[in-house]
Amino acid sequence: MIYIRTDANHEIATGHVMRCLTIAEELKRENRDVCFVVSDEASLPLIRQRAYPALVMQDDWKFPDIDREFFELCKRAGKQDILLVDSYYITNEYLKRMKSIFKIVVFDDLFFEKKDADILINYNAFYRQFDYAERYRDSNCKLLLGEKYVPLREQFRETEKQERVRDCAGMEVLLMCGGGDRYNMILGVLQDLYQHEESTFSRCNWNVVIGSYYPSKDELTAFADMHENISVMENISNMAEVMSRNDLCVTAASTVLYECCAMLVPTIFFVVADDQIYDAECFSKDHMMLYCGNFATKKEESLIQFEKQFPLTILNQVRRQDMKEKMRRFSDADGAKRIVEAILDRE
Repeated sequence: MIYIRTDANHEIATGHVMRCLTIAEELKRENRDVCFVVSDEASLPLIRQRAYPALVMQDDWKFPDIDREFFELCKRAGKQDILLVDSYYITNEYLKRMKSIFKIVVFDDLFFEKKDADILINYNAFYRQFDYAERYRDSNCKLLLGEKYVPLREQFRETEKQERVRDCAGMEVLLMCGGGDRYNMILGVLQDLYQHEESTFSRCNWNVVIGSYYPSKDELTAFADMHENISVMENISNMAEVMSRNDLCVTAASTVLYECCAMLVPTIFFVVADDQIYDAECFSKDHMMLYCGNFATKKEESLIQFEKQFPLTILNQVRRQDMKEKMRRFSDADGAKRIVEAILDRE
């Protein structure tokens, strides 16, 4: 059995659970049993939607009860079982305890502390800013680092990419912000562009994707009802297919940037969380993508930058073609497969 310890809720959104579900699907193809372990019921809808079993620990997702979780998992753990951990709130003290009964695999993109793990994953391009090699020099921990380990869903391997670059008339623009949107980025972008660049706003068809924890659905729906060029989609299962129909993506930073690379969708992005700050430098390097600022801390400045960059990108086919070519060279869609091979000691 492979246990996956993670969480999703209105505050941390769905990113951790989604990438774990991707890995779970690869494990399922290998005929491996998977069980999720979560703090509370908030995480269950996404997991049950994919028909995976889940153990609910009934504790605080910010302060997991190590003793309780150890006791509960001890009752179930088999000799060759594996625990995959994907949460910023699981400390090394937790990992140490669990390592006595499991092979430990952990996601770590903060480099906050040395992890007592058998396998460590940081697929982010910015991992190079941290000296993982030195920290784990005297450790048996296997390091899975860099873009080749981005756990993109199988759909990103199977769906045909958007190769063509259209002119600006009737462009399809994808707008999203992960499973949540605590700073109301989606509505903020739409309202700002409508107010300050109405002609550009009206020239585009806006395909807005919201997730399970989106907090402003009623307000967004009311705004969309007033504009025929806005359509709102909720809880999309095949994001690759949606991306393939769009000419440009406006999004918050996260794994979605790698998805945009896989689908060759030119992208303008914001930072909305501390752990996304490094993405700004990596993905905007050589103008592969366009970074408009930290929406969480400097909303007005970010929107002003967006007002400048968006019309220029819409109008410039050469710029969008160049972005596509750089994305093509950056990342592929086989990361989850490579992670599972490592977990099963096949790499």
